Amino acid sequence: MSIDLLYESSRYRVSVSPPHADSWKSAGLLTATEVLERLSAHGCHPTDITDALYAANPDWVDAHDEEVRRRRDRELTAMLTAAIEDDQPPEDGG
Repeated sequence: MSIDLLYESSRYRVSVSPPHADSWKSAGLLTATEVLERLSAHGCHPTDITDALYAANPDWVDAHDEEVRRRRDRELTAMLTAAIEDDQPPEDGG
C-alpha cells in the first residue's frame, strides 16, 4: 500500500505496492532520477514519488539536479560532435 525507498550509497532500493501502482521492486539500486522515471512509468503520482524521496533522503533534489545536468551535457556533446563530424570535408582517399 505504499512506495518504499531505502537509501543506500547515494542510491535507492525501491518497492511499490497498490494503490500507488502494481506491485514492483527495483532489481538493483537506482538514482533519484531513475526512481522518478521508473515510478512515473509504473503510474505513480509525482507527489507520492517526491514525498517518498524526501522521506528517504531530504537532500535528493541536489543529486537529481546534478544528474539531469550531466545527462543534458552528454546529449549536447553528442549533438555537437555529430554536427561537427557532418560538417567535415571528406577525407582524401589517395
